[in-house]
Amino acid sequence: MFCNVAVICFWLLNAGSFSACFTLKQSGRMMCSFVEEQSHLGEIQYLQRNALLLLNSPDTEEERAARAREFQHSGVITFLVKDPSLHVARHADEDTDKLQCEMKRYSTAGIHAPWPGAGGVGSDTPDNWFTCTIKHRENQFSVTAFLRQPPSPESELRIGDTDTLRVSAVFVVHSGPTVVETALRRDVRLDCGFSVDHARPDVTVEWRLQLRGDRRKLFSYASRSGQAERLEGEVSVAEIPRGNASLRLAGVTLKSEGTYVCSVYVPPLYSSQDIQLDIVESPRVSVSPSSSLTLQEGAEEKLVCDIDGYYPLDVQVEWLREVPGERRLPHVVKHILFTSHRHNMDGTYGISAFFLLRASLQDHGVDYTCRVSHKSLRVSIRKSVRLAVEAAPQIGTILLGFLFFVLLIMLAVLLKYLHKARETSNKKKPY
Repeated sequence: MFCNVAVICFWLLNAGSFSACFTLKQSGRMMCSFVEEQSHLGEIQYLQRNALLLLNSPDTEEERAARAREFQHSGVITFLVKDPSLHVARHADEDTDKLQCEMKRYSTAGIHAPWPGAGGVGSDTPDNWFTCTIKHRENQFSVTAFLRQPPSPESELRIGDTDTLRVSAVFVVHSGPTVVETALRRDVRLDCGFSVDHARPDVTVEWRLQLRGDRRKLFSYASRSGQAERLEGEVSVAEIPRGNASLRLAGVTLKSEGTYVCSVYVPPLYSSQDIQLDIVESPRVSVSPSSSLTLQEGAEEKLVCDIDGYYPLDVQVEWLREVPGERRLPHVVKHILFTSHRHNMDGTYGISAFFLLRASLQDHGVDYTCRVSHKSLRVSIRKSVRLAVEAAPQIGTILLGFLFFVLLIMLAVLLKYLHKARETSNKKKPY
């Protein structure tokens, strides 16, 4: 069965269909969107066209060029990454259907600095630059590769729909998960790294935290001066020349929440990776009365569900009436009342949800369950109270008991009267 699947996947791949059977590293190719800005009547418009990224692979450059020619008839722009180049797929090795790819032109903003990497030759004509950004659809990683096209008579500003561009991947900036969730007081590592195609590059690394329009510097390092500025967090300066610029945060608080921006600058190229750090704290749930409750029919009791210590604020609380053994959906109790949100000292929140229960015999053996859902929970928290209901005494029984009690009192009074009358009668005898 596995062999059949492998044959089918191989056939699909050679037919031009990018199947989930292969990762980017295995296939060496990926469909992308090539986005260009165009000015029309003073307005910026974005033109989007199909593009094919052919990465460096064990195949020879001639073999990859032959593959590129096969796709020219499909109306796609082909970016043929030639050797020597950095291995982009090493940082984005995932099934291609889980990835999204976007390519753009890159402007050096007038900075003309000959690239010192492989093939870099001093010239008065600047290089043509493109960026290729590959992101995981579930935010597992993000990779931005800079593709260099050396100046030549063939490199025109206008790119046709079926053109093939021979480029080199010379600079790659990558990050791990772009959304990181952590609990309070935990240590967190935010992954950020880079690769350059030449040794001892002139590199500047910077970390900033952005929150609600505020943007503050946490760390900066420039290889040219060898100086590092540490304000918050920890970055190993010794690891930066090896391409590791990850940031470590110790004992995070609510003030640590926000968007962390890792930027890497190798003149004339600049790239940044955004990593969102979210603080999440799971709620603690308790119910009152505790796990069991016994009431007499017709009696009333307040059932309280207390939820505390959660973050962020949004929380969903329901009271359910559940009959053990039944497969039907539980009945959601209506007319639930809530207290106002409590703001704890550590920044977490709390709330209580309660209702007044009037016991009936139909409630005997029923579970009243407090169900709590929150961002921090994969499965809702459930806390239950098992209710036992005792039948109330019947009215006839109460009436008979009352009459019997009255008769007892009357009999006692009569006996006492007769006893006194007998004593009086004995006192009147002369003998």
